Amino acid sequence: MKIGFIKHRYVSEGGGSERYTNALIGELLRLGHEIHVFAHTGAPAKSVVLHHVPVIGGPSFVRQWSFARSCKRAVQSTACDLTFSAERTIFQDIARAGGGCHREYLRQCRRYFSPAKRLAMRFNPLHPTLLHLERQTFSERNTKWIIVNSHRGKEEIVRHYGFPAERIEVIHNGTDCARFRPKSRGETDKIVLLFVGSGFERKGLGFAIHALAKLPQNVELRIAGKGSAKPYLRTASDLGVESRVHFLGVQQRIEDVYAQGDVLVHPAIYEPFSNACLEAMACGLPVVTSRMNGASEVIEQSRNGAVVEEPSDIAALAGAIQLFCNRKQLREASAQARRTAEAMPMTLNVERTLAVIQRVLGG
Repeated sequence: MKIGFIKHRYVSEGGGSERYTNALIGELLRLGHEIHVFAHTGAPAKSVVLHHVPVIGGPSFVRQWSFARSCKRAVQSTACDLTFSAERTIFQDIARAGGGCHREYLRQCRRYFSPAKRLAMRFNPLHPTLLHLERQTFSERNTKWIIVNSHRGKEEIVRHYGFPAERIEVIHNGTDCARFRPKSRGETDKIVLLFVGSGFERKGLGFAIHALAKLPQNVELRIAGKGSAKPYLRTASDLGVESRVHFLGVQQRIEDVYAQGDVLVHPAIYEPFSNACLEAMACGLPVVTSRMNGASEVIEQSRNGAVVEEPSDIAALAGAIQLFCNRKQLREASAQARRTAEAMPMTLNVERTLAVIQRVLGG
């Protein structure tokens, strides 16, 4: 079969979305399918036909819109047997909503962001553009099947767009347990909390710092990712915990960061399914996150981590973290976190995605 993949950036290295796409394409090639990739940027890969999709330059909302329009023309002219999109586009058989539901994200922003931030977002043309593309993607007219990475994500698409629930498949993310694995750093009196990922405000860094202020002096917080540290260091200073907050910047070998920590803290206001949470669990770190994170669906309360209903509930967040400040509890949770990740390999994710592809190919 001739199968087309839509990916704005087609690269061999990258984040969770790139690893997912590459693993899926690799397995389809092994099965003998002819693979065409439609991308704006990317390097040609062995056995893959790469189609360059032109994009109008300018602001991001223009680039997003023009990529979707250009993809439709490119895909239609290539006549693939099946088209799989990992982006918000307007012509595909299967759409993977790995980035979640933008309408729901905006709804959560209205709950948590400041009035000034909400006003700025209201007049940013990127958001109506993404909502327009999302309506096209989550339309029965343009898409036969949708893959989501959490039950929460499925419910959001059904609620906001009315797409048939029976044609939305929930496939939780998978991870590489060979790359991400526990590494002993020895037991000390210090408890190291990790916060991993860019998009500090969306992922709840401010809440994590406020929770830190309610925890014992031997608990510190290390932050890895892209973003401005200044406003968070001011918050830490105001709370008297600046000496316990450390920004590591962007790290190329994120597994080395996990090796520094005891617990991953991820009190997101919106997160479809955090890859960082699953990677941390593979490294033996229990995860404290919010119900707004799709990864909360694989957290067993007090066993491999903890889930708070509201990321802004600082007392609940601090209490959840406190559960793992006991070394005995931490060791038990670490082992359980690793077992959870081992049951969710990338190979299983790919296998279940292939089943959806075969279902659609079979009509």
